[in-house]
Amino acid sequence: MFKTHCAFTLAEVLITLGVIGVVASMTIPSLIAKYQKNILENQFKKAYSEVSQAVLLLKAKEEINLFEYAKTYGSQNTLDKLMSQISGNTYGGSANLANFIKNFYRPKKLNKKSFTGAHCDYTNVYVSNNGIFYSMDDPPGNTSLADPKLCIDINGKKGPNAYGYDLFIFVFSKDGNIVPFTYKWTVTQTVNELDNISSQCSYNNTIPASCSYYALSNTSPEDSSKTYWNDFLK
Repeated sequence: MFKTHCAFTLAEVLITLGVIGVVASMTIPSLIAKYQKNILENQFKKAYSEVSQAVLLLKAKEEINLFEYAKTYGSQNTLDKLMSQISGNTYGGSANLANFIKNFYRPKKLNKKSFTGAHCDYTNVYVSNNGIFYSMDDPPGNTSLADPKLCIDINGKKGPNAYGYDLFIFVFSKDGNIVPFTYKWTVTQTVNELDNISSQCSYNNTIPASCSYYALSNTSPEDSSKTYWNDFLK
């Protein structure tokens, strides 16, 4: 008596492989995108932790309020003082961020479109041992609510170099703490708070200066029930 053996036909195997290929092509890109966003989120947390600890150390060890310090000694001296608590150096002898941009660094908006000008271009650029870029904007004036602005690129030269993705703006409050920038954008002094913070964290043509607020709380500026890193970032 002969035994019969069940087997797949070549057509069935090819159809199965085709289905697997279609499913993979649909899911792998989204998995890669999610993985890349998780990397950015972890780098953001590391950068914020690094600078926050430096601010706390200066307060504890030297009783320095960086808002008042910058008002007296200027932004460059303030950045130097801050970086004295963070291992790193000035990047490539760059005189300031404007010169830095001319050489090779091209920051973009949240929509990945380039633009002219530079933020935090008052000082030179520091790079920490973790590869994080730091630079500052103008020092506080007599009417400043919070200054100077501090720009942090959480992964340095590596892309996308876009505000809200790997480039964020913080600011020093009057009590010397480092906080997300939630003020109306001005070239020099920060004098007005925003009524609507999300207006400065969107994919339209505005300066995405306040995305640090949403990135820190991991809340989408478009829908508070969704996350910043996995839902809002495209």
